[in-house]
Amino acid sequence: MPRSVMVMFAASLGFFFVTATTFTSLGYVLYSMVGDLGWSKAAAGLSFSLLGLACGLASPLPPMLMKVIGTRMTMFAGCLVLAAGFFIASQIEHLSLFFVATALMGIGFSLVAPSPAVYLLATWFPRASSRMIGFYFMTGAAGGIAGPLIVGSIVGLTGDWRLHWMVMAAASLGLGAICLLCIRDAVKVESIEQVKGAGHHQDGAPAASTWTVRQALRTPSFLILAAIMSVVQLVVTTTHSTLVSHIANLGAGAAPGAIAMSLLAFAGTGAKGFTGTLSERIDPRRILIAGLSLQAAAMALLWSTGDVLVATAAAAVFGLGWGMAWLSAHILLLRYFGAAIAGDMTAMATTATTVAVLGPIGAGRLADLTGSYAEAMLVFAVLLAGATLAAIIALRAPAAPPRAIGESHDGRPAPAGIVAAEALEEGELQPAE
Repeated sequence: MPRSVMVMFAASLGFFFVTATTFTSLGYVLYSMVGDLGWSKAAAGLSFSLLGLACGLASPLPPMLMKVIGTRMTMFAGCLVLAAGFFIASQIEHLSLFFVATALMGIGFSLVAPSPAVYLLATWFPRASSRMIGFYFMTGAAGGIAGPLIVGSIVGLTGDWRLHWMVMAAASLGLGAICLLCIRDAVKVESIEQVKGAGHHQDGAPAASTWTVRQALRTPSFLILAAIMSVVQLVVTTTHSTLVSHIANLGAGAAPGAIAMSLLAFAGTGAKGFTGTLSERIDPRRILIAGLSLQAAAMALLWSTGDVLVATAAAAVFGLGWGMAWLSAHILLLRYFGAAIAGDMTAMATTATTVAVLGPIGAGRLADLTGSYAEAMLVFAVLLAGATLAAIIALRAPAAPPRAIGESHDGRPAPAGIVAAEALEEGELQPAE
């Protein structure tokens, strides 16, 4: 088997695995653990938040390790960290130790995916990197669909959440062995920037932007988009941690919750697939508004219904709206500010979404006070409705930025001839007689 195919297989399997075993399925396991160990829902929400926070804080770590020990050993180390987190989770009796376990899971996630894999695919498939990276992310999304069903099968058949964590620890070690066998660097990592830029410049350097990052950050358009993305991520993160418990509280147990989580992931994946094509024909702002509206309606339905089938359908509608809103927001960042700084603007907006880690804690606290997550769903419906109104009323393409004389569109000094022409245009020079 060609080495490039082996790399593609191992990298994609890694993303599938970490997606399936962490964010998309932890809510299912938490439902069983809370009931067995007598934890508060707020404490369970905090454990989920720590997973996301550790994943975000550890994101700068892979490029640094890849430079020192290579991509293969970085991903192998990630598998070992995951195995340690899963093993600790299987042995816990006290909540503080579970916090350590979820933090290790978040760190392991970052070391396995997606940064190391994107670099591998960009260097092993230089001519087809966009297609390979797209397939890679599709495989990761499939993990979100399969994960809740796999976890539901293990816990549902055995009734033992500790066995689930032990199986995941063993699987992590197996994944580590596959990484050792299959992963090799096509190009040695010499710098952190080399990893960060992988996969972004295959079609040549982007055209110069009329915006600088500093100018773009100050525009109402960016601030509104960043706020909308923060609301969406807040609700999505919290829904992953609470949906199984919410549906179980309707009286049908946790199994329908696993199905609802898988449907949510499936709908979100499909929506992201067609939104890119749809945005070529329809203004992405309209798609964003439609996606936010669907999410708000789904949250309102989850708040108001007592029927499991209706709640499951609402989860699928929420996933559809999530996929539409999330991708269209990124497309708007690209169209509003240009490809040259799109990566910087996306990174800034993503940084703002770290507020999402507070969602599971707040929802858990509300559930402890009221006995249900329904009130949290109502709060999220209101937040999403507000984001929808903001997109309708205030979100517009920004006006062209002011540009100082002697500065090119991308912020670099302009050639002398251009400076003179601009000065002449501004009336600061008189034409030669």
